[in-house]
Amino acid sequence: MDNKKKENKFAFIEKIKNIKHFEIIIVVVFCAILLLIYASTFSTKKSENTTSTTLSTEEYATYLENKLSNVLSHINGAGDVSVMVTLECGVEYVYATNKTEETTSSTVSGTTTTQTTVTEEVILVSVSGKASPIILKENLPKVSGVVIVASGANNISVRLELQNAVEALLEIDESDIEILVGK
Repeated sequence: MDNKKKENKFAFIEKIKNIKHFEIIIVVVFCAILLLIYASTFSTKKSENTTSTTLSTEEYATYLENKLSNVLSHINGAGDVSVMVTLECGVEYVYATNKTEETTSSTVSGTTTTQTTVTEEVILVSVSGKASPIILKENLPKVSGVVIVASGANNISVRLELQNAVEALLEIDESDIEILVGK
């Protein structure tokens, strides 16, 4: 049995060696593998750059409105849905800082006084000759209110489903949600 397997392996290798331009095929396959590896590294770097983009308050509100409109319009009986979102404040950034603390002590007439001075300095990085701070965290604004206009909002069960969906998605109180009947 073992001899038969060895003969089959050698026959297979001999068939491969008899193929014309075998070396060219090997080089093409090798180049294709290198190209795939390069492309996967390039796409990874591209996705890392897109995660560092910052969002303006208006862009964030528009994003939420579009997402909510899309989700709420799929509720059975809701019909055409329009959403408006209001936000409490703008986007808040937490910057990288260099914190130094200096403590000084002085003794006057047997009484020791200790004074601590803390200074915090934002760390700046030069990018293309322009100094910009390092952003550690971006806190998106909290939603303060939502207005929903839906053509199916005259049905109380649809209205309740719309309200429950918005409460769950945005973690806001029902008093901050207004649902109106649309055309």
